[in-house]
Amino acid sequence: MLQVDIDELRKLATTVTSVGEEIDKIDVRTNGDKIGEAFPGIEIGAACAKAGEYSEGAWLRIAQRMRQLAGIVNQCADNVQTSDQEFKNRLEQMDFFATGSVV
Repeated sequence: MLQVDIDELRKLATTVTSVGEEIDKIDVRTNGDKIGEAFPGIEIGAACAKAGEYSEGAWLRIAQRMRQLAGIVNQCADNVQTSDQEFKNRLEQMDFFATGSVV
């Protein structure tokens, strides 16, 4: 069985959920788009807008991962029969260290 304090697991899930929610509120695109509007016809404006879009997308993916992590932690806390190995396997399924290009 999982050798942790279930209450602490629930606190972790709450914290990770909160972090995900705060990350999801980050607005990069609005300011990136303003730069483009301030410099119409200049490549730097379009580049800033595109960078803002990609940056915000990255933050959104991080927020999604935080929610996914919180879900795993909650599921394991709800099932007191979860073993340490099962918990480890669920975390590994998140594949935090995926390689390849980001779309």
